[in-house]
Amino acid sequence: MWKVIDLDCFGVPMEPALRREGRCRFKKGGHSSSTTTRTIPGQTPNEAQLENGLMGYARSGLNASSGIMNQAIQSISRQYNPNWTSLAGNYNNTMGTVTNGYNNLMQGNLPSQFAEARRKALNNDLQQTVGSAVSGLADRGIINSSVTNKALDDISEDASSQLAKSYASDLSTYAGLLSGAASNANQVLAGNQLAQDASETPTESLFQYAQALANPASNMYNTMYSGRMGTGSTTTTTSQPNNSVWSTIGSLGTAYILCFTGDTLVTTPQGYKPIKEIKRGDEVLSLDEHNKLVTKKVSDVTGAHERDIVDVYFGDGTTWHTTARQRYYDGVHFASIDSDEPPQAFVFQGRPVDVLRVSETGRKALVYDLTLEGPADRNIFFANDVAAEGMGD
Repeated sequence: MWKVIDLDCFGVPMEPALRREGRCRFKKGGHSSSTTTRTIPGQTPNEAQLENGLMGYARSGLNASSGIMNQAIQSISRQYNPNWTSLAGNYNNTMGTVTNGYNNLMQGNLPSQFAEARRKALNNDLQQTVGSAVSGLADRGIINSSVTNKALDDISEDASSQLAKSYASDLSTYAGLLSGAASNANQVLAGNQLAQDASETPTESLFQYAQALANPASNMYNTMYSGRMGTGSTTTTTSQPNNSVWSTIGSLGTAYILCFTGDTLVTTPQGYKPIKEIKRGDEVLSLDEHNKLVTKKVSDVTGAHERDIVDVYFGDGTTWHTTARQRYYDGVHFASIDSDEPPQAFVFQGRPVDVLRVSETGRKALVYDLTLEGPADRNIFFANDVAAEGMGD
């Protein structure tokens, strides 16, 4: 909390009972006034020529950037977007079949179609082999039971051996088929991912090209702006006709620009609007001499400038992020936020609330303030729903 020296307008210490009504105003009044002017040197002919050339280059780059940006936006609709839900379902079904197949192989089981095909092939072979053997024996005149049985035993032994070899071959063949199915399923997913990535690459490249074309213009603007604002001189003239204590303090108060951070919400007839977006000629809600809500136009806007920030906490939970000399309206007077015995603050459509505390934040931020049309003592707008004094004379 700041310690305020309680003096009257003539520099005499005040009695505590007189502090509320007797405090002189920092933000405006007749005891002092301050005018700040900034002189920016004009351009030399060479600078103007260079700037015109750079502007032509920047304009060309920005136009090209805009065209490429439009192409990038249009290319988004042409990107390949696989139906990953369907693809994942097919993949899971395939991998389930493969897993079941490997489980059967570990138990020595082949699919029924393998066994059926092998049985038919073996029967055909046996029929041909037995027929050929019997015919051969008949041709040779050696048809008797012992010879025939011996021939059939040899055929049976050969068939069993062939069946065992075929079974082992079928196991290997089926394992290869399962491996191929799994590989194909993975390739389908990988192929769709590659296709999607490839379709996105042109869009990403177009955005990068557009940004690359716009960057030189943006960098040039920032360089020119900071260069212009960083040169020149600032002069502050303060008038102190009476050389009084309050005259001096008043000029110091003016030096501490009274403003709010850009996210502070100002109440307008259409609703809330951040103070950094308020423009000259906009309408905001204010108070007339009877504290009735009225609409006023903004006559001037104090633009962004960096200042030390304090946090002001009010009894209804509202917080101000503002500068150390900001004042609020209590329904009768403008009161400084650093008062030892602060009165209650006037609230938009609510009961007056206490000023609980003011805390230093140690941070800096860009701040803004408004000046409204009409009498200076009615230069009031609502900042986060608390009546605040706008920038005055």
